[in-house]
Amino acid sequence: MLRCREIGRAGHGASEQVQATVASPSRLLRPSGTCRRRSGVQSRLPSDRVRRVVVWGLVSLALLLIVLWRTRPWEAAALVARLDGWLFFAALALNLIVIALWAERSRSLMDAVGSALPIRTLVPVTSFANTINNLTPASSGEVLRAIVLQRRHAVPYESSTAVILAERLWAIGLMLVTASAAALGTLIPAPLPIVAGGWLVAAVLAFAPSILYALGLRPGLLLAGVLSRFASARLRRLSTGLAAMDVRLRDITLDPRRSGHFVATTALIFAIFATQLWLVLDALGAEVNPAGVWAAYGLSICAGVISALPFGLGAADAVLVVLLVAQGVDTAAAGAAAILLRAVTTLPLGIAGSVSWMVLGGGPKAQDEDIANLRADREA
Repeated sequence: MLRCREIGRAGHGASEQVQATVASPSRLLRPSGTCRRRSGVQSRLPSDRVRRVVVWGLVSLALLLIVLWRTRPWEAAALVARLDGWLFFAALALNLIVIALWAERSRSLMDAVGSALPIRTLVPVTSFANTINNLTPASSGEVLRAIVLQRRHAVPYESSTAVILAERLWAIGLMLVTASAAALGTLIPAPLPIVAGGWLVAAVLAFAPSILYALGLRPGLLLAGVLSRFASARLRRLSTGLAAMDVRLRDITLDPRRSGHFVATTALIFAIFATQLWLVLDALGAEVNPAGVWAAYGLSICAGVISALPFGLGAADAVLVVLLVAQGVDTAAAGAAAILLRAVTTLPLGIAGSVSWMVLGGGPKAQDEDIANLRADREA
């Protein structure tokens, strides 16, 4: 009590120092005779930390169990035993490249919107985002990525939303046009000139967002203008946010280097997915043209997205089997390929996302002072 009275009688500068010390518990030294307020704040820290770790651990475990339940790896266990081992593990190892490419693609987009983050930081963020994107209908779980980026790295919501929209909508559009082009000559009989023309159209449509923004067609800005006409303060704030997000999307789409990087990395990710399916089919003894493999895979994923089902399982599996059978694959082999594809792609990537969630939960949360400093650095 004597020590507390001495602090109370100190000058203005000393009182500010004491307040700063109490506000930052990690700076407390806990010497003998310190006031009860200091020890009380510090004594609560371990329990808060333990509680946070326990809660995050339970959520991570639940997320992992959902991944296992949705991918049903036990269905693939008997099939894996009959496969050529090196082909299976080669397909499995390609997931590491996919995770790295996700982070690299996101790094470029984050840099374009003025919120640069290193790849090592984005690896768990993008890995978790892919898992939560698959687990929730219509990718609604992506809102968690925006929250993580804002709380951990002070990324404004309008910037993270622009990146998420690019990575989801632009990427699924790219998947649709390239898979449709690959269907020409494989699923749909067509002469070589038609096939070449289809790929040329796909190459142009791959940059459709850039073309639309260059022509002044900006849906985000249009919607913001409509909302700004309402008297509601909430709608006006939403209008302001949409306008800011649209500016970030413009920065991404109208930058030739950024848009080219996005299309190239996304196409490479798709090529790896197609290679994984091709390896699974080869291990099962089924021969399919590489373009036909991508047509079947890409169109089945698009069907899963349209169905809005978590993981797209069911719709995607059924469409994949039908499209493989249409290319001469035995029905049993096509069904086995759909099941094994979960074991080599969906399951390991889902586990990586679950682990990433735990990593993100265990990391330090950005404090208000840190957020202010980060924003000041970016504005500078």
